[in-house]
Amino acid sequence: MEACRSHARDLFDGAKLLREKSLPNLAYHLATLSLEELGKAQLIGMKSFAKDDADSWYGKQFEDHIKKLFWAIWGDVFGKRPDPKEIEELRGTATIIHNNRLRGLYVEASAEHFIAPKDAVTDDTLAPLMSLVEAKLALQPSLEGVAYKQEDLDLLSWFSNVTDDAEKRKFIFSKESFDKMAVVGAKEWLTWLRDEIERASAAAMAALQKEMARGFTEGEEGQQEKWELKIRLFSQSHSIRPKPLNLWNNKVTWIKLYPVNGKKNHLDAILKIPSFIPIQAVYYVGYGYSSLLLAALNIASGGLFWWHEPKNLSTFYESLVDKENQMTGKIGRSPELKPGWPPAVLDEATLNQVINAFAMMPQPYDPPEKSEALNHYMGGIALLAKTDVFIQFEVQAYGAFLTAAKTALRLYRADLGEEFPTDITALLSSFNLDDAFKKKHADLNTRYEAHTVTPGSITLSEVAEMKRICDALLMHVFATRIQNRRNTEK
Repeated sequence: MEACRSHARDLFDGAKLLREKSLPNLAYHLATLSLEELGKAQLIGMKSFAKDDADSWYGKQFEDHIKKLFWAIWGDVFGKRPDPKEIEELRGTATIIHNNRLRGLYVEASAEHFIAPKDAVTDDTLAPLMSLVEAKLALQPSLEGVAYKQEDLDLLSWFSNVTDDAEKRKFIFSKESFDKMAVVGAKEWLTWLRDEIERASAAAMAALQKEMARGFTEGEEGQQEKWELKIRLFSQSHSIRPKPLNLWNNKVTWIKLYPVNGKKNHLDAILKIPSFIPIQAVYYVGYGYSSLLLAALNIASGGLFWWHEPKNLSTFYESLVDKENQMTGKIGRSPELKPGWPPAVLDEATLNQVINAFAMMPQPYDPPEKSEALNHYMGGIALLAKTDVFIQFEVQAYGAFLTAAKTALRLYRADLGEEFPTDITALLSSFNLDDAFKKKHADLNTRYEAHTVTPGSITLSEVAEMKRICDALLMHVFATRIQNRRNTEK
């Protein structure tokens, strides 16, 4: 800690010399580095109190410029009750300092709104930072005489992570929040913040669960709409047509689907989020149900839908020119790194299955353990979508889908019934498929479990086949749930 503070003093002395030379932008950089060293000292002291498994978290803090600034600015606040003026000065200071530093260091490549680094950071900009660093250096180390408990460090770690979220920052650094800090003190304020954010998220999910019951009902009961969240998805396997989407939109009230002009494999979805969802929970509600829609599309269609179009499936370069013949060309690997999906359209029948899957799969407000199989499945989708010429995930994707199927056989036993196969080998045997297919995947299952998979034995074709096995199994679970619900209603 003392070495950090000594280096911080040296950097600050260098900043003063550069300021005297009328180089405020470079002085700003050294003053910022000085502040970072003070933040590092704060983190080193906190780490000495931390449990052994916290190394990775502290490692990330040490590598992040803004985080080190954050701890330099906020570190000594936690041991005392700051006055309102000091609180106001703390709002977003770390990010502002880092951004100013970058403006004063680098020449902007774009001619639009160009400002030279020396003009971007003037002495007027530098002066408050110099005063801040000088004040921090004059203080005793903020951890001197302090013995953090593990619960305090956990709270500080939570605060550092949660401030990365732009929406949560709006609440954390609001007048209401800082007024609370001024009244109760820093540690109590952190506890209050965590409780408020968790309570808001839980309340939003509970309210949405109640409203979901009328999400697919006919008629115009509706809900008062406050937010419209738009996402764009890409399908590697299906083309998108307007007519089936219109039929979906006639049935579903709060998720609307639209084609994208000129992009036959892209799909826009608009989620209508009602006004009872507080702003702190909009991101989580939106992401939770967007992810659920993505999962339902993948399972019900048997194809591949993802957040964006995968790239670099056959090449790695921007361009290739034959200088001798003055021609451009394209040389890449063949076949491309994607499964050979048969031509398919996202038609009405498939969208009806998407609705069934969406309604019957575990919801974001359900206990996490209910989504275990779905999480493994979506891990496989992510690995499949991220496979490119730079790194390939065939074995890992196959393993994710295999684990999803095994988990579903265990987790959804009540839905499947006692007579349904209980393991992958028995499930494969029950399929009305050729013996070679069943033997291939039974062998791959055995070798995957034994960690003896040989290179090339699992290609994207095998990954797509295991995905379809998962799709069929999960759709069987969802269909059984729908039938059971109908029987109950009767």
